[in-house]
Parts: sequence; structure tokens; C-alpha cells
Amino acid sequence: MAKETLIESFSRLQSKLHLVASRMLRDEMEAQDAVQDTFCNLWAAGLSDAEVRFQLFAVLKNVCLNKLRRKRSFSTLDTLDIAVDQPDESDAERLKLELMRHLTPLQTQIFTLSAYDDLEYEEIAAKLDMSVEAVRTNMYRARKILRDQYKKLTL
Repeated sequence: MAKETLIESFSRLQSKLHLVASRMLRDEMEAQDAVQDTFCNLWAAGLSDAEVRFQLFAVLKNVCLNKLRRKRSFSTLDTLDIAVDQPDESDAERLKLELMRHLTPLQTQIFTLSAYDDLEYEEIAAKLDMSVEAVRTNMYRARKILRDQYKKLTL
């Protein structure tokens, strides 16, 4: 995508992009971040001039969905502390350690960087010198393992 075309389209559509992101995320600051992430993603992608408007809204939708998924995974982790009849701090910590021991070292590292250090997949990929898709795949597998093990422990 030509940088000038992207800047022109982004400037013209910024308020609409922000409105869409605000409706999806229901948080003004997150919406601003999502719009900025959208611009950065498209800037780095170097796509053709065609369908700039479509690309902006499609990427924005994906950025917002990723933020919502991340928010949902955080809330799922937060409920682990409450899930076993209000356990004391040591019980909750033991439960987390028990769940985390089923992950590979790489999955544990990626999960920790994402969930506890609040890093984006792109930042984790750069830090660990791997592709964003590999980070995404490892996070998917880690969450699946944690979910499955949690179900086993609570049944």
C-alpha cells in the first residue's frame, strides 16, 4: 500500500475507525490503541493501493477482536483465584503452578509474557526471535492445555 494513500485514507477515516473500535471494545483508550495498531499494522504490511478503506476496517476489526480475546483470557485467569470456593493465596498459587507445569517451557514463557507482562504478540515475537504466528500458535496451545487441565482438576 502506498504510504501516501494509507495516510490520506487513515486521516479521512480516523473518526469512523475510532467509532467502530469504541463500539466493539466499549473502552475509549482501548479504541484509540486499536486504531493506532491498525495504522501500524497496515504501514508495516506494504500492501497495494487497492481497497485501502476495506483494509483499514478489516484490520481494525481483527485488532479489536484480538484485544477482546486477550481481555477474555485475562478474566479467565483472574477467575482461577476464585474458582475453588475462595481459596487462600497459597491454594490459588498452587493451582496456578499445577496448571502451568503442563506447559512446555516455551509455552510457559510466551504465556507469562502475554498474560502477566501484558506484551503484544509482536513484542513477544521480537523478544524471543520467532514469528508472530508461532507465538499465536503457542498461546493457543497453552490456553487449550490450561483449560483442559483446569477442567480435570475441578471435576
